[in-house]
Amino acid sequence: MTILPATRAVSLTLEAEVMADADTGRLSLVASTDPQLADIADVTPARLRDLVAASRARLAEFERLADEQEARETLAALVGEHGLRIEEWNFATLDSRLRDHITAMYDRTVGDGHVIVVPAGQDPIDRLAAVRDLIAGLGGAA
Repeated sequence: MTILPATRAVSLTLEAEVMADADTGRLSLVASTDPQLADIADVTPARLRDLVAASRARLAEFERLADEQEARETLAALVGEHGLRIEEWNFATLDSRLRDHITAMYDRTVGDGHVIVVPAGQDPIDRLAAVRDLIAGLGGAA
C-alpha cells in the first residue's frame, strides 16, 4: 500500500494546567497550543476559556473530515452496487447560470454508458447527495 501525502489535515493541541511557583508557592494558570509547549505562558481564566472555545470549533473540523470520508466511502459503494463510475469534469468555462446548477448528470454517451459526471472539486457530501438523487431519479434505489 502506498501512502500519499495528506490532502487535508486537521490538528488540535491544547495543554493547560495550574502550576505552583517553586519560590513563592503561588498558583498560576498556564496554557499552550503548541505540541512542544513552545508557547506555554500564564493565561487568565478568560483567555483559557477563549482557547477552549477555539478548540471546540476545531473539533467540528475533525467531525467534518470524518463526514467527508464517510461520504466518499458510501459513494464508492453506491456506484459499485449500481455498476456505475464517476467522472469529474471541469465546468469552469460554462456560463455560471448553468455551471452553478450542475451537481451530477448521467452520461449515456461515454464508453459503456454507465457514467455519472460530477463537477471537479465538488464537496464529497454534496456529491453523495447529488449522485443518490440522480440514481433514484433513474429508477434505482439510492
